[in-house]
Amino acid sequence: MESSDILYNTGAFDATTLWIQRESSYANEVFFQRSKQSHVGKQPVQPDVPLVSPTLTPARPEPLQPTSKNEIPEELSWFDRVRKHIGNKNMMNEFLKLCNLYSQDLIDVALLYQRAQSYIGGNPELMTWFKNFLGYDGRDRIIENRPRPVNSRVALSNCRGLGPSYRLLPQR
Repeated sequence: MESSDILYNTGAFDATTLWIQRESSYANEVFFQRSKQSHVGKQPVQPDVPLVSPTLTPARPEPLQPTSKNEIPEELSWFDRVRKHIGNKNMMNEFLKLCNLYSQDLIDVALLYQRAQSYIGGNPELMTWFKNFLGYDGRDRIIENRPRPVNSRVALSNCRGLGPSYRLLPQR
């Protein structure tokens, strides 16, 4: 058995144990007092920016000032009228998805206008505003169907490989 086991098991403390405890607490006090004292040669550096706690969470955004009813943009009021005209939340979400497809350039103006007619075509005032907003004139764009000009350079990636460094060129 070790001596520490005897001390804890019997509950008896001798003078040496008390002296060690007192000396270790005194050493801790002296250490912490010295670490809190500033050195004569060093001046504490004052940062130009205020100290912030380093956290991973972003700062809470400042709320926007409330707007009055008179300052609602025309587009928002139009979408509000469309929502009232459609009346169905699911249908309105589908209409917004359609508008989102156009904003991502996945569909063109003509297709957007054609599909929007199924949602708001019953209200001519909404359709007229939408048509003017999009700049849609109702005419189809004319696309000329002509082949791409022939490039005189051969794309070697399209040629069959004959070994690691040779390609079989096409017949002309």
